[in-house]
Amino acid sequence: MRENCITQVKGQEGKKILMITNSERHFVSYWQEQKSGPRWKYYLLFSIAWSVVSFLVIFFLTKLFTNLWETGGRNLIYILLAISIVIGILSTHFSYVLNEQKLNKILQKDKESLN
Repeated sequence: MRENCITQVKGQEGKKILMITNSERHFVSYWQEQKSGPRWKYYLLFSIAWSVVSFLVIFFLTKLFTNLWETGGRNLIYILLAISIVIGILSTHFSYVLNEQKLNKILQKDKESLN
């Protein structure tokens, strides 16, 4: 548990030196590996994955809690597919942006600790 907390050490001049944790190092290596390829491949892969997951969740929730399948007819499946694709693309975009921000924050902290 000690490795997951940020270590603060007083330097020779009395300044605090922040060191990145092992989990942050692991995240940096993971995210740089994910980013090594083109961005469109990342978006394509994860958009499809999130679309499938969101479709299954929406499908089963509508099947369990609504009667839309009796009243909606055949067009309901197309509506669910469109909603799932939008959710998949948005989820991928938000996760990419948040991971980029987290990476930049960690690298900035590491850069400050070196100064």
